[in-house]
Amino acid sequence: MLTATYAVLAALGCGYVLVSAFLGHSFDAPDGGHGGGGSDGSYGVDGSGHGAVHADGAVDAGFHFPFFSPLALAAFAGALGAFGLIARLGLGLDDWASLLVAVPAGMATSYAASYAGWKVMSGAEASSQIRSADLEGARAEVLTPIPGGGLGEVAALVNGQRFTASAREAEGREVPRGAHVTVVQMVGSTLVVKLDPRP
Repeated sequence: MLTATYAVLAALGCGYVLVSAFLGHSFDAPDGGHGGGGSDGSYGVDGSGHGAVHADGAVDAGFHFPFFSPLALAAFAGALGAFGLIARLGLGLDDWASLLVAVPAGMATSYAASYAGWKVMSGAEASSQIRSADLEGARAEVLTPIPGGGLGEVAALVNGQRFTASAREAEGREVPRGAHVTVVQMVGSTLVVKLDPRP
């Protein structure tokens, strides 16, 4: 009976991990499984755009094992089943001995898989963050005209990534759509820009 349980756990756990890998962890977290350190889902003067990037989000950089994460539990179940089958069928151990092998091995595998996933995701997130210092001096194009003393919208290319944010002209001047500007600084989530004399 325990052998059949191991087989079911291995199949279900591994199946869940594979499905969630292909679906981008859509069963794992409320935000679709992706780190939230900077996107609020809107940009532009009226907030009707898609996925702005903000340079002011701080994220805890340490690894915390997600005890009750569906993905961690699935990895544990799959590993428990796989190691249980190896212990029962490969090593010929009885039920209790196979459990003594399978449970710690399953826990270690779940932890290792979660840590490896965290390393991959934190590396990708770190490379995608745009810092305020990276924006200063960057060239941008005006998407929404900046009225005199008001806010418009610009898009800059920083470290190979498109950064879109609301912007105002440093001296309060009007800047037409399509004009090129240089980012002077970032104040909150608004860029302060100056008209760029270069074409």
